[in-house]
Amino acid sequence: MDIKRYEIAGLANRPAWWQVRVNEIENFCKSIKKGKCTIEAKTPLDLPVFQVVYNDYPDSSNIVNWMSVVSTRTPDLFGNKEGSPQTVMISGGIHGAEIEGVILVLNLISLLETGVDLRGKPNDRLVELAKKYRLVLFPCVNMDGRAVSPDHRIGASIEECRRAGEGFWTNGNVIRWPEMKEYFPLPLERVAHTGGYCNSEGYNIMHDGTPGNVRTQEALAVLRAAEKYKVDLYVNLHSQPETPYNGFRMHSMCSFPYSIKVVEELSRRCKKVLEERGFVYEPEAVRPPACKLDINTPVHLCSGAATATIEFAARDQENFDTIVETGYAFLETILASGDDMLFCDRKNWKTLNAELMKNS
Repeated sequence: MDIKRYEIAGLANRPAWWQVRVNEIENFCKSIKKGKCTIEAKTPLDLPVFQVVYNDYPDSSNIVNWMSVVSTRTPDLFGNKEGSPQTVMISGGIHGAEIEGVILVLNLISLLETGVDLRGKPNDRLVELAKKYRLVLFPCVNMDGRAVSPDHRIGASIEECRRAGEGFWTNGNVIRWPEMKEYFPLPLERVAHTGGYCNSEGYNIMHDGTPGNVRTQEALAVLRAAEKYKVDLYVNLHSQPETPYNGFRMHSMCSFPYSIKVVEELSRRCKKVLEERGFVYEPEAVRPPACKLDINTPVHLCSGAATATIEFAARDQENFDTIVETGYAFLETILASGDDMLFCDRKNWKTLNAELMKNS
């Protein structure tokens, strides 16, 4: 099986600050000083999955898990002490070719470490907002997929985007979404190039969350963090080449009503801000829950977190800076929302959800 990086001919050269190859991500993460940077997993290709935590604090006693306590009269026993910062977990690169989330998380870390992003530009507002939270950051979950993916897909044809992201069979045909999800893992003997969707063993980490049978160390790292840090909001960064829109995707069908309400409100606020800044937002980004499961589901069940999947437009961005600035608009809006919103209100969990269910 070919594990070389897939190149898309004719694309613009990346700027020097666009440091997204696996060795560049490793070197960057190893230079982190202010955040707590750990290697939480190794991929099948023996690449590190980094986790970076900012503003950490001692948790309340881990006497119970979320799935147990949510059935009691005191769900807030699982949460952290009243007055503690909310915890937001952000992951990039669960699909390794989807580079927008990776570069956004790396730029956020650069801002928190140095006061300027990888371009040398400050974003004081985002830094101040970030200080209000405990942040759990995964710059790139699927380092295997990143290793075989191009540096970007701006301006590429839809066919080349699919070949790079979804891979192709030995007969040359693209391993098309959603038919690719009929395999877990992909039958590698029939695969010429795995693309960035899966890791090198053919597992789509986005859908690796079956209780008792999680297959990848990459997915386990995300789920462990969700429970360990009692995550209140999980922002799962992706991109798609099919449309020119940025936006939220539909919820996992297992989300509680309060969590759905939180994500719908975040989407509404992001739509307003992105459009004010001239970025294209999907007209109906958040749709009603569908018969759909992904890693957001077990994250929600591990901690009660509201879970939001954000999709960037992968090939219709104007330039590299547009990707970063679009991401900043999302993050600033989401983090500013914590001033008047609890992403996971465990103290009032039962009352809130009961009322929402009654009124739905």
